[in-house]
Amino acid sequence: MIELGLQRISRLLAETPLPWRAIHVAGTNGLHALKHARFTSPHLIDRWDCITISQQVVPFMLFSGIERGVLLRNDQGAIKASEFEILTATAFEIFTHEDVDVAVVEVGLGGRLDATNVIGQAGESSLQIGVADANTFRPSPLVTAISKIGLDHQALLGDTLREIAREKAGIMKPGVPVAYDLSNVDEVKTELHARAKLNRVVSWADPELPTRSLDLDLKHAFFADELATASHPPASTPRAADHIRRNMSVAFRAAWTALQRLNRIPSAFDHLPPNELAPLKDLATSMIRNASQHARVPGRLQSLSIEALTNRTQDILLDGAHNAQSAEVLAAEVDKLRASHQQQHASRSGVTWVLACSSTKDVSEMLRTLLRPGDRVFAVEFGPVDGMPWVEPLGSEKIAGAVESVAAIAGQVDAVACGRDLQAALQKASDAAEGGPMVVAGSLYLVGDLLRLLRDGTARTSEA
Repeated sequence: MIELGLQRISRLLAETPLPWRAIHVAGTNGLHALKHARFTSPHLIDRWDCITISQQVVPFMLFSGIERGVLLRNDQGAIKASEFEILTATAFEIFTHEDVDVAVVEVGLGGRLDATNVIGQAGESSLQIGVADANTFRPSPLVTAISKIGLDHQALLGDTLREIAREKAGIMKPGVPVAYDLSNVDEVKTELHARAKLNRVVSWADPELPTRSLDLDLKHAFFADELATASHPPASTPRAADHIRRNMSVAFRAAWTALQRLNRIPSAFDHLPPNELAPLKDLATSMIRNASQHARVPGRLQSLSIEALTNRTQDILLDGAHNAQSAEVLAAEVDKLRASHQQQHASRSGVTWVLACSSTKDVSEMLRTLLRPGDRVFAVEFGPVDGMPWVEPLGSEKIAGAVESVAAIAGQVDAVACGRDLQAALQKASDAAEGGPMVVAGSLYLVGDLLRLLRDGTARTSEA
């Protein structure tokens, strides 16, 4: 079950120092000279793959050893911490154990009461004696970042975008710079700005950013429209998708600010001579281009071969879209696939989907966004989620029924319920697609099941 609040995580980490500095992200370069780590959620294949150090998943032996200590402390103190709180405490202790310098930490749910928000909070003993000693040293984050906010988890976070924004803004700390997505709707921006009265809001107009030094085509290609560009910018660099540009904008502002607060780069530029400005421009350009080339998240608009499972030779599109906002991004990408396939084959072709959904999600809303007449759906259920026993899939029959009842596509999209047999669903979908566009989507847990199936199937093939 999901339990928000900081009481249990504070007790779990009461005597644990968290001396590393955090970039705290609510919503998820330049730091490669530092020993850096990342904690995101949920995991994809294994419970510990959401914890990385220097871009490598932490070894299982390290994870299990630290986790055992956290579980023992939880039992001895009768803390009754949730699975996510146990995981968060384990990740944070690993970062301390491994002497990381900086950690990018993504909230699990919301922000204000999320377990990760223990960052910068004093430990219990510090509260009792009024000072922060070495055993409970927890510096505030270097910067907090808030990405695009949409309606999700309303039962826990609130029914309106403004209420959800208030919960997300709960990760802000007095005096800590904050960068947020400036393409948010006005009610969200109003709430975030009101909550950031004690913070430096890092916008593109901030004089401490190298905005004027960036090449025009780079701005146009990788950053959102709040960064002014010419009406007809150079076309040497293809323009990234809108959601990538928005995320790049937040990520760059946060990363640059973090480097400044670590005294790795200067905080002011006006007084610097040209020979000192040039390396900063090169650094900014390198950060942007490296991020655009290498910042790929498994299960997010991922092109993937499933030939080992189905003999299909064409890649599929794999995406964990599970709410209205992420479904809109996926739909835009799939529409490009439709247009490309139609252009190449001079005929209209539907998309073949393998879809799953959590039992708490509004599947009809997602279907209205994703499906078009002529599509085919093979509904499936993801399996048990390690560490999250409360997560249940929506029955495949209910998904198929929802397809048939959505007014915009009723009678124009075929739907087949495949139960929990993902392998069979993939084979049926591959046969039906006949080389046409095929997408697996609807849940990150389904993404995890497919990636695990590929990994384990490949392992068995190698052993044969």
